[in-house]
Amino acid sequence: MQRNFQKLVVTLVWLAALAIGVPTLSAQDAMSSGNSDAKQEAMQKLEKMATALQLTPAQKKQVAPVLMEEAPKLKALKSDTSMRPMQKAMQMRQIANDTDAKLKPILTPQQYQTWEQMREQERQQMMQKMENK
Repeated sequence: MQRNFQKLVVTLVWLAALAIGVPTLSAQDAMSSGNSDAKQEAMQKLEKMATALQLTPAQKKQVAPVLMEEAPKLKALKSDTSMRPMQKAMQMRQIANDTDAKLKPILTPQQYQTWEQMREQERQQMMQKMENK
């Protein structure tokens, strides 16, 4: 009985932290600074999305794991020096498309349209960075 109560308390604390945007890290994640950086970027992106799209707490809770999954993939891709810029761009686009497909059922049509505009701005900024190198 007490064990079930403890599980419930831990689950509620975790959900509350996630709902208010506090990054929650497992022991393994805390030990890996690269993963921690990616997760921190994901949380920043979540906050930016939450503000721009006016996400509900429930949406925010659903979006967080999607962004947490995307962040380390993007970080690894950005740091990969063996790929040519065009290959990286194509892979980044695929990662973004995968993420967008997961976000579409979570967001309202208006939110998703705004999200697509945000993504397009990100792509344009990335292209400008690539041209300036």
